[in-house]
Amino acid sequence: MDEETRRRCLEPFFTTKGERGTGLGLAMVFGMAQRHSAELEIDSLAGAGTTMRLVFAVPIAALVEPGRSGLALKPPGRLRLLLVDDDPVLLKSLRDALEADGHVITSANGGEAGIAAFHAANKRGEKFAAVLTDLGMPYVDGRKVAAAVKEASPATPVILLTGWGQRLVADGDIPLHVDRVLAKPPKLREVREALAQLCQNQPPGQWA
Repeated sequence: MDEETRRRCLEPFFTTKGERGTGLGLAMVFGMAQRHSAELEIDSLAGAGTTMRLVFAVPIAALVEPGRSGLALKPPGRLRLLLVDDDPVLLKSLRDALEADGHVITSANGGEAGIAAFHAANKRGEKFAAVLTDLGMPYVDGRKVAAAVKEASPATPVILLTGWGQRLVADGDIPLHVDRVLAKPPKLREVREALAQLCQNQPPGQWA
């Protein structure tokens, strides 16, 4: 890239591809990096190529405190969990991480599918220990998922995942029927802690 293009390449809607480009690709990457407190480094020379590096710092809160075992962050057992999100990438990554912890996961692509999966499991007698749902989904959003879950099973914890997580908590604007709000994309440590706190007194039928 020339210097002008390199300087503007992270701007939303800036593109060198004319009508074929949206100008959102690198802007989205940069936004995601900022949400993770990461830096995006760009080295480019016109006619020679471009190298981009994402640099992540290890968050202090993610380090195990002295005298504490990292296992203490996990729920004391194997849970049956429902994940609801319309982002297949995030859905798969969170599912893989929780399955690696030993949990049994059902994933649903979108709010409508999530509610259907929840009711179907209840009918089979396979109740979920908790539901983790995205907030911003088309047609049936996370609030509607939470309401449907609580209507059918008031004791089932609902964890809401949203890019506005920290702001919602700070403003005290936690939606009705939601037990915990986590920023999206969530940190696995925070998910483990939420499950450990919310699911420790679950009935035996909700352990996988």
